[in-house]
Amino acid sequence: MPALNPAARLYSQARRNLLPRHESLVAVAGRWQHEHLARLGVRPEVTLRCGADPYVGALDISEKTLARIHPGLSAPALLSVVRLPRWTPADVFRPEARLVLVADGIEYAGNLGTLVRTADAAGADGLVLTNATCRLTHPKVFEASRGTVLTTPVLTYDTVADARRDLSGAGFTAYVADPAAAHSYLDVDYRHRKVALVVGSEGDGVAAEWRTPDLTRVSIPMRGLADSLNVAASASVLLFDARARLG
Repeated sequence: MPALNPAARLYSQARRNLLPRHESLVAVAGRWQHEHLARLGVRPEVTLRCGADPYVGALDISEKTLARIHPGLSAPALLSVVRLPRWTPADVFRPEARLVLVADGIEYAGNLGTLVRTADAAGADGLVLTNATCRLTHPKVFEASRGTVLTTPVLTYDTVADARRDLSGAGFTAYVADPAAAHSYLDVDYRHRKVALVVGSEGDGVAAEWRTPDLTRVSIPMRGLADSLNVAASASVLLFDARARLG
């Protein structure tokens, strides 16, 4: 089997999430995704096309190559590799920032992408990740976020302690979502505060470092038989409520 050209090989590696984390490269495919990139003025690292309409800067590939680098996708097809922005604490913890979502222990790309999209929709100032096993560069994160992973500031911390230090230093009060908490989120008074809402994985919830006595734990009352919500659904409830009350 002939070797892939460098651009096709880069796309194949990005699609399979095999590139080093520090590269911050994500594979995107489809007409809508490329129209979104154009609206944002984002220039891909490489763009490939197979039987698609002309696209500025795109390299032509054969259907055989398309089948190798993206099994299941058929022509016409547009494929690109995009570099995600690099965000700093200063981008998220700005003096005027008032609402941040913290997600701990997120394992699934679909959930992570939906959390990014939810943070964007609720007007949160950013997303903080701790103990994340899923990469932001997973193609499903881009899809589930509807491209907002390119515009929503996301910080990834190696330890919960580092995240808590920066949140506290920026004046944020953390509220930890816990189905077993005695206090409903509706009873919390967010006025005059900078709010960080912490959600955890569906299996284990948040890590022990987020369960310390100095942090307020809140629950979302369950009216049916289910004892909890999907992490993205929980984040939506908490974020939109907090945004409405913070103004």
